[in-house]
Amino acid sequence: MKTYYYLQISMLFLFAGALSAETTTAASPEQTTFQRQHQRPANLEKDRNLYEVGYAHFDTQWRWTYPQVIQQFIADTMRQNFALIEEYPNYVFNFTGSRRYEFMKEYYPEDYEKVKKYVAAGRWFPAGSSVDESDVNVPSLESLVRQFLYGNGFFKREFGVQSQDFMLPDCFGFPASLPSILAHGGIKGFSTQKLMWGSAVGIPFNVGTWVGPDGTSVIAALNPGNYKGNVREDLSKSEKWFKRINDAGEKSGVYADYQYYGTGDHGGAPDEESVKWIERSLGGGPVRVISSRSDQMFQDITPEKAAKLPTYKGDLLLVEHSAGSITSQAYMKRWNRKNELLANAAESAATTAFWLGAIPYPHEALYRAWDLVLGSQMHDMLPGTSVPKAYEYSWNDEVLALNQFASIAERSTAAVLSMLDTQVKGVPVAVYNPLSIEREDPVEATIPITGALPEAITAYDPQGLPVPTQILGREGDALRVLFLAKVPSVGCAIYDLRPGSGEAAKSALSITNNSLENARYRVTLDTNGDISSIFDKLLNRELLASPSRLSFHTEYPAMYPAWNMDWSDRQKPARGYVSYYDSY
Repeated sequence: MKTYYYLQISMLFLFAGALSAETTTAASPEQTTFQRQHQRPANLEKDRNLYEVGYAHFDTQWRWTYPQVIQQFIADTMRQNFALIEEYPNYVFNFTGSRRYEFMKEYYPEDYEKVKKYVAAGRWFPAGSSVDESDVNVPSLESLVRQFLYGNGFFKREFGVQSQDFMLPDCFGFPASLPSILAHGGIKGFSTQKLMWGSAVGIPFNVGTWVGPDGTSVIAALNPGNYKGNVREDLSKSEKWFKRINDAGEKSGVYADYQYYGTGDHGGAPDEESVKWIERSLGGGPVRVISSRSDQMFQDITPEKAAKLPTYKGDLLLVEHSAGSITSQAYMKRWNRKNELLANAAESAATTAFWLGAIPYPHEALYRAWDLVLGSQMHDMLPGTSVPKAYEYSWNDEVLALNQFASIAERSTAAVLSMLDTQVKGVPVAVYNPLSIEREDPVEATIPITGALPEAITAYDPQGLPVPTQILGREGDALRVLFLAKVPSVGCAIYDLRPGSGEAAKSALSITNNSLENARYRVTLDTNGDISSIFDKLLNRELLASPSRLSFHTEYPAMYPAWNMDWSDRQKPARGYVSYYDSY
């Protein structure tokens, strides 16, 4: 008996409150010295506080690929920051992405132990909560939730800490749903510098509250400056920063602001001159400079203070950059979505099999597969702005994950079916529905057949009632059959396929190689594969003025060809259309 799957994303993986506060560990001598020097609690009502976030932006694959990342950039990032940490007692380095830390652990175990020591001392912070600085436009809700669950889960296991912020300096727009997703994941803060690239709504505020569609929110730093920014002054005496902090504080009562300084895009460390100026700026002045971990300001702003901040609700989309990235490298997006769907089907089946006591739950295998998918959602790799060679590695990771999820789905559904009664009169076909709701949909099955092709096949539901069934064709000793199945949520149903016509009412749907017709519409394709006609039988009229065709358009963006689509190009007529070509 063969098992058949109809795959669709389903369950919302809620984990509100799953990210607990950072674990407190005993202070090392280095940490004690560091805290004594400048980490007194921030007074957001009295001091003019400037949180300086030292950072190295790392595009995991962009103009380079994994071999160079592992052989050069990961090592450079660790060792350059080790030197700065040892030389400058108040320097704090922030670095995101649990997958990058996995590279450290696997390929540089001795250096990784130093990272762990510096994390414990408060000098190196595993920032941003996520597996990577992921795209947030293409991934599903489930993927975004798992970015934080898996990222902070790794930080908790390895370092005993976890971050309370989502640090995403370089992403191509941010949906209105993101603050709600973050808030339900226990994330307090969000930061980006990308709105400087041309936001549809400008920059709503420097520091404020971004409100999601359900009313939940996060504190957001939306104008922290370029992540490659250098410091070349004593910030404690900066008139610009004093005025910016003071003006905002006069309105909200919260005297705090947030600035990146550092390097990019291949990791490394902030330049030493910037670190020296940060050290000098800690001595005190009109502006209180805090050498900060990326989530410190978000934790210092209490809910009572946050209630007084300016607010914004809605999308934060870019209009001058990256519209084309939604269509670039479509195959990468296809693999990602296939994995999201298959992961849900696999996990639902595995949960059912475990609940029935059939097989153990495959924690480790699911984690490994999801880790490959989440790492591949990085904000250049999934949008499609990396070099072509990078996608050979990314596609490989996606296919590995697909095979792992498929294996789990097959083993788990087989285990479930082993505990079900599959005795029928004809050929039993198990239909699995991974959705969290009951579903009725056409199902295509392939069943063994010997001898002459029967004139008809009828599928009978679990109650023994015939359902609409259609023979699609024969391939050797197998018969392709389409039938209408109704399956409960996250469940299986056994259908009985028998030769001969049943008593079920015939479906009004009729299909040929170039037409699709039901009681209301008749849709026809021409020899080019274009939709040549949509005829409304009730109105007795043709709905198309001309065939619906796939067209070619040339894009010549003024800048960033892997990112941009210019409106001037979109206004031009098609340069050609897809047509059928018979090479024989």
